[in-house]
Amino acid sequence: METRVEAAQVPVKAGIPAPVTGWVDACALLAARTGATVAADQGGARRRILEMSRGRCTFDMADPTKFHGFRGAEARVGRMSVKVLSWDCEGPCETSTWRNHDHHMALHIPLRGAFEARQGGEWIRVEPGSALVVSAAGESRRRWVGPSDLLNIMVDRDALDQSVTREAFAGPDGVLKFPELTLIDLAEASTLARFVEMIIRDLETDNSAFSDPAVGIEAERVLLQLLLRSMRHEVERRPIHERYRIVPAYMRRAERFIREHHAEPLDIAAIAQGSGVSVRTLQYGFRKYRDASPMAFLRDVRLSSARRALIDGRGGSIGVVALAVGYPSKSQFARDYRAAFGESPTETRRAMRG
Repeated sequence: METRVEAAQVPVKAGIPAPVTGWVDACALLAARTGATVAADQGGARRRILEMSRGRCTFDMADPTKFHGFRGAEARVGRMSVKVLSWDCEGPCETSTWRNHDHHMALHIPLRGAFEARQGGEWIRVEPGSALVVSAAGESRRRWVGPSDLLNIMVDRDALDQSVTREAFAGPDGVLKFPELTLIDLAEASTLARFVEMIIRDLETDNSAFSDPAVGIEAERVLLQLLLRSMRHEVERRPIHERYRIVPAYMRRAERFIREHHAEPLDIAAIAQGSGVSVRTLQYGFRKYRDASPMAFLRDVRLSSARRALIDGRGGSIGVVALAVGYPSKSQFARDYRAAFGESPTETRRAMRG
């Protein structure tokens, strides 16, 4: 059962290292203003997390009797999503997040309790006072034991690409290519830390400046530039002559065409025609800039749309949902859905209905 969080219910956390010590009260007030709590109900918490992540993130706990509640709050700054998430638990917990090839960049900042994360490689440990940047498509996992408070900032892919372009033109040594996971020490990235704190403190006020769309877009731009500057030592530099090839216009046309027409019976020739380029150029662009084929990108868009429909309770039967997103074969839809999300469409719908 969901209940509104009252300010008095949000405790002030102690023993949190600098530089995030001052963030805790502001995050608590933001959660009290916009959040809701799910008390001692792992199924309810899972549904809430699915809703907040637009179907991308699942939550599991080995022993539900040791789970006491989840609280989640969200605010917008430009195209960014700022979330305050809190798990009240005693045992091991894990989340799994699936990002398609049109993914956001995620900044995970633990406020209470360390966690471990992995995406394709080894587990890395993330302590309060540090930030984890997830910047590649694929499945990322996070695990921890005990109570956990987390600040998440999700950055729009288009905004990231624009900032990468600006960063590339600012220096002589080429353009940036991100690793899957990057760990940032916020004590060393002090300007980034102070700017994040300023955003949080602004959002918990009655007259938030960053909630204004025009101001929010500028805040997003500054945050991304600070984030990219903090990641300089972790990124790969490509040759300078490649700087002009960052996400060309035809790629944006292709991605927009796929999003707008994904429910139609598309093949690669139709996508190329809608993008104004040859099939060969289209395949090359997706391989270079999205590390995927055009058809894989189309599949991801269809599956994401279907998952949102299932979570929102829209679209009728699973077969109808499959057809609505461009899958004429229900069995193929079920296979692709399970491969992407680790569960069947029926299991997703059952979980959302409780």
